[in-house]
Amino acid sequence: MRKKFTTLLKAVGLLASSIAFAQTGNVGINTPNPGSTMDINGSLAAKYNSVTGTLYNLSATDFHVSYNGTANATFNLPAAISGNGNFKGRMHTIKNNTNFSITVNAAAPETINGNTTVSVPANQSVQLISTGLTGANPTWEVVSSGSSSTGDYIIVKPNASQSISTGSDVTFGSVIAMNNITYNTGVFNLKAGKTYVLRCQLHATEFSLTNGYAAYQWVDASNNSPLPSTTMGVIDALNNYPASSIGGQPEAYAIYRPAADTSVKVRLETGGGTALLHSVIGFMSITELEGGSGSGTTIINNNITASNGTTLSGTDVKLGGTLSQATNIDTAGNNLSVNGTGKVLVGTNTVPAGASSSKLVIDNGTTNGALQIKDGTEQLGYVLTSDDNGLATWSSTTTTSFANSWTSYSGTLINPFTGAAGSNTLATGVTVTIPAKGWYFFRSGLTIQSNCNDYSFYINGIGDIWRTYCNIADVQIMSPRDQNRVLYFSTPGTYPILARKTNAVVPAGFNIGNPGFYIDFVKFQN
Repeated sequence: MRKKFTTLLKAVGLLASSIAFAQTGNVGINTPNPGSTMDINGSLAAKYNSVTGTLYNLSATDFHVSYNGTANATFNLPAAISGNGNFKGRMHTIKNNTNFSITVNAAAPETINGNTTVSVPANQSVQLISTGLTGANPTWEVVSSGSSSTGDYIIVKPNASQSISTGSDVTFGSVIAMNNITYNTGVFNLKAGKTYVLRCQLHATEFSLTNGYAAYQWVDASNNSPLPSTTMGVIDALNNYPASSIGGQPEAYAIYRPAADTSVKVRLETGGGTALLHSVIGFMSITELEGGSGSGTTIINNNITASNGTTLSGTDVKLGGTLSQATNIDTAGNNLSVNGTGKVLVGTNTVPAGASSSKLVIDNGTTNGALQIKDGTEQLGYVLTSDDNGLATWSSTTTTSFANSWTSYSGTLINPFTGAAGSNTLATGVTVTIPAKGWYFFRSGLTIQSNCNDYSFYINGIGDIWRTYCNIADVQIMSPRDQNRVLYFSTPGTYPILARKTNAVVPAGFNIGNPGFYIDFVKFQN
């Protein structure tokens, strides 16, 4: 027994010696001549882990983690280690197999390429590698990110015969397969920043001219200009119209990457006479050259174009179109939220009590100065004042400098009540000039001798300045002096004073009082 034990110890010693020797050079597996520190002549396996929980902490045993949950998830990276145990070069791959998003967090204060988090959108993946750094450093780098989901595509075939000639658009009516490309009556809508392969083949059964033909190509639907990369397909005529032999069909082909969202179509550019396209044979197809998420977001050469209007080019993220989804921007407590009901929230993403009908909410907590509006009318002590249309400007709440200076009318008074019939727009010959918008106090007086009638002076659209009523039918002296009115003028300017009377009575005496006719006014409030 002792002999066997001694032999075992010798074998272990030889093995240990061999391992130590191998560690000083290259190690080969299934190869006698390793060319790298570790040379594996065969397959390699690493741990695969599938999770469904919305919170997951990656550990030293994780290599590839697939997420298959039913909500947005958060993955936390392990904290870096200084000295013994440092895992510089460790790689983690995170694959999102859902329609939700994953937020990958670095352990504070560490970063991922200088950012505290990285997002893994629906059906995409990210691979990270440890830099070995600790503290507030880029302790992780993104090795690669991308999507394995299906890109955009569509294929359309005819559902009826179509008569065409030069300038006609091909309007096949049967969509047989489609993903994220919209189509309507011959027009395809393509997204900016994506690369597409466009193909079209047409068959004709009848031509109106002997040896006639029709040539077609891919064009911009907005202006009929050919796409830069399109080839031209030709439909040949073999017989006279209305013969039924099928002609040849070279293909119209294009590879196109629009800089902005663009609509395209197939158009007959040249030819002679009229051709009748086959009701079954032929097709138009568009396929995205590089894979996307199938939901409007595609990664191409590190550029991301999203259907909600957000674009990423390198490290530059910006709006590139109409923001079509409810969005919350929240950084260090500074919040801007545009929700799906047309409500804009500043400083909060929660609608406060009493603001269910408000379209703009500003929440500055307990800090003064939440609102600033500058339009040139602002002054110290002014308040925001609305006109009849809800248009607001800044105006004073105090009496202006001319508040104690009475202003009289202008012009020469004429008797407006001499007409044979009553009227509501009689000219008086006098006007008042209003220097600025605001509230004005008017006082006036006039003496009239007349049978029973109602007389008044007024400013159209503003209100009465002076009015008298009869109370008996006999000839009377009507002299209502010191009549007072408060009127508001929203616009400065010169306003004519008009007169009205209720019947055809002409005064026996006009402006016969002592003192005579007067109108004075003064501004007292903005």
